[in-house]
Amino acid sequence: MSMKKVGSIEVYELDENLDKYTRKEREEYINELFKQEYQGKEISYLLNGEEIKALINQTTRKNFRAYQHSGKYETNKSYRTRQNIVFSGDYIDMVSNTLYDFSKDENKKYQKGHHYDNKWHYFYKIIKCNDCFFYVIIDILERNGNYYIYNTKLKEVDAQALSPGMIPTSSATNIS
Repeated sequence: MSMKKVGSIEVYELDENLDKYTRKEREEYINELFKQEYQGKEISYLLNGEEIKALINQTTRKNFRAYQHSGKYETNKSYRTRQNIVFSGDYIDMVSNTLYDFSKDENKKYQKGHHYDNKWHYFYKIIKCNDCFFYVIIDILERNGNYYIYNTKLKEVDAQALSPGMIPTSSATNIS
């Protein structure tokens, strides 16, 4: 797998050998990657002009592997693409260099007191993988002044829905 930047979009080329691994084998490998390589790393984000560092922890790993997110938040294609990008070792690239979207306080009816301080920050970017465009959506939880990457999702987006300035034209790489 390789990632290259074309204009403002990161283009991921997946290895053809990924198909020889079963879903279970990929998930086991990803779990080990999170445990041994990613867990404890901090990723920098720009939040309202201020740099914050969000920690990758075991909740990040648990939520990343959760297939039940696939039906509600992601299509099966988006879920598999996200898994394949991480299986290829590009998780840090996928969650880095994102744009701030919005923030909101955690506010639920009948919420316990220790959740009142929680705040959610949402970041995104657009990538291209296997000739499809995706929004990478990163949910960051702020709790007691600490930041955690809570979840990462992909959402497929139609190329025509993107503004023309977002899709670079290059004679070297065709990105349509």
